[in-house]
Amino acid sequence: MSTPNRRPPARRAAHERGPHHHTRNAHRHARTEQRRRLHLLWLGTVVALVVLVARLTMVQVLDSSRYTAYAAGEIQQKVTLPATRGAVYDRNGQVLALSVDTKDVVADDFQIADPAREAATLSRLLGQSVSRLTQELSQKNGYVVLVKGAQAALVSRLQASSLVGISYLPDSERVSPDASLFEPLLGGLDASGSGVAGLEELENPVLSGTAGSEVVAEGPDGSALPGAPTKVVAARRGQSIVLTIDQSLQLEVTRDVEAEMQAQHAQSGIAVIESVQTGAILAMVDLVRDAKGKIVTPSSNLAVTSIYQPGSVMKLATFSYALKNGVITPNTSFVVPYSTQLGGYTFQDSEYHPTQTMTASQILDQSSNVGTIEVAARLGMTGLGQAFHALGFGQATGLNWPGESAGIVGTSTSWVGSDQGSVPIGTGIAVTPQQILDAYTAVADHGMLPTPHLVQAVVSSSASSPSQKAVAVPPARRALPSWVADELVPMLEGVVQDGTAVCAEVPGYAVAGKTGTAQVPSSTGYVPGDFNATFVGFVPAQAPKLAGIVVLNHPATIYGGSVAAPVFSQIMQYALRHFAVAPTGTATPTPQSCSTASGQ
Repeated sequence: MSTPNRRPPARRAAHERGPHHHTRNAHRHARTEQRRRLHLLWLGTVVALVVLVARLTMVQVLDSSRYTAYAAGEIQQKVTLPATRGAVYDRNGQVLALSVDTKDVVADDFQIADPAREAATLSRLLGQSVSRLTQELSQKNGYVVLVKGAQAALVSRLQASSLVGISYLPDSERVSPDASLFEPLLGGLDASGSGVAGLEELENPVLSGTAGSEVVAEGPDGSALPGAPTKVVAARRGQSIVLTIDQSLQLEVTRDVEAEMQAQHAQSGIAVIESVQTGAILAMVDLVRDAKGKIVTPSSNLAVTSIYQPGSVMKLATFSYALKNGVITPNTSFVVPYSTQLGGYTFQDSEYHPTQTMTASQILDQSSNVGTIEVAARLGMTGLGQAFHALGFGQATGLNWPGESAGIVGTSTSWVGSDQGSVPIGTGIAVTPQQILDAYTAVADHGMLPTPHLVQAVVSSSASSPSQKAVAVPPARRALPSWVADELVPMLEGVVQDGTAVCAEVPGYAVAGKTGTAQVPSSTGYVPGDFNATFVGFVPAQAPKLAGIVVLNHPATIYGGSVAAPVFSQIMQYALRHFAVAPTGTATPTPQSCSTASGQ
């Protein structure tokens, strides 16, 4: 029996499942793959959402302040609020300098659609040409300064006109009612409003105050956005200062010096008046001729910044230390010829005289160069150097003035040859007028060398309750024994009573002082015909209240006794009345022509 044909079971099974078996399998696999992809997509979406939420949380919560600051920085600007500078007053409360609040008028020409139309309106208000304003407003640079330092009245008119693109920035202007009197003293400010000369520089830390600030909102084009300023720090006004200067005396001294400069065709004039007891400077005047010959105030305070060869006023050092060291008394006699030779140079007196016997007092009265050289020979150059140092020469005065000169006097070891003749009589050295005045003030105050000063008080910046605080001044130091100063006073009185300075006499008062006449040095010797004429003194002689110095450069009449002494007399007549100093009852001066008086 034959065996029937049979397919393998596997193949039969496949045949039995039918032709659609593979299709169903593929669909099932596709659905599985689709579900897997959906899961991956969902998972990716969830992860992305988690990352996004985390980032938003970081931005909005953790880093919010930083991004807020970034945003604010794009529209907020910190603006400086300048401090109003303190004022300057004279000793009687008269205003010498003050700052007036002003505004800088600025245009943003990006905001101005019709420059010509706005220029026409501005022209009427500012008094400027329409064409120039139109050109400035058409530049498209975003910042056009139309007015610097506009006063309140002008700002009000501009604001009332409702102009487009105009803003007003706070500023201030320094005003000095009597600038012609006080320029060398007050000095000036730079573009930022900081003191750069004179008292404005010296007292800048006191006067300047502290700037404030505020934060304002600005658009991308720089225009102001609505809203009040934030983070406002108010500016603190500077303190004011009260000077020792007396305005009316300053005016009188200026007039007297200017008149003598005119009369004598002098190139410059300096005068300083000082309180003997305190060292307070009551008037300080500097005048020069400009290139056109007009008498004007210089930019520098020449009384302390310029040095000059003073001449015989420096004989004070020789005589003071000769007295101190006991090598002379006021009555010590000397045989004095008309001339003498030292170091190959001839030294002589201003007027010819035969050899004569003179006391120390007479030598000083008549300002004998040869006699003074003989006194200095007894003193010695070491002693003279000590006298210069004790009286403040070669040193700053204590004013701490910007650009102040200490002078050029040398030392006893540097003086050689002819210096033994020139230095004792005030030539071959250079000092400031203020140094000379202080030395004579020391004699007036029984040997106490003052610390000169110009500021007597500081006024607080409080607008509601201002108060004054006195400025501490370094005390005077002893330069000479009181007995030496007291012996010098009558010797210096003699110079005015019957010596070279009779034209310095003041009716009703005893005056003590000294003349000086010296040729102006140059790099090649001396300038022909160019002299400095000086008188320095104090009054009343026996109870001194006021000391003063007058210096004129290149006067037509060269002598200090005939040029500077009369100015001193005029100034002191006013000052003594002004400060109510009682007369001492001395006789009026002997009539004499001061235009021909000598007085080296």
